[in-house]
Amino acid sequence: MITCHQSDYLEIACLYRIPVSLAWGDGREVVGVPRDTGYNDQREECLLMQIDDHERWIVLEGVASMTALQENKHFDRVEFG
Repeated sequence: MITCHQSDYLEIACLYRIPVSLAWGDGREVVGVPRDTGYNDQREECLLMQIDDHERWIVLEGVASMTALQENKHFDRVEFG
């Protein structure tokens, strides 16, 4: 589960359109630009990401970290869980 403090970093990434890499413990990785946060029909917390030319809702269940791919004053890496 993502805490309120950690969720703030997701919102910052969306607000400033900071390219990020999301990583899960099983080795899965998603790279893109966050656009919005929300919930899917199953009430799972998600992040809407621009990946190449498509927008896609990414379920955040089990996400281990978010790494900024562009220098910014807000964060370099956020650990979840």
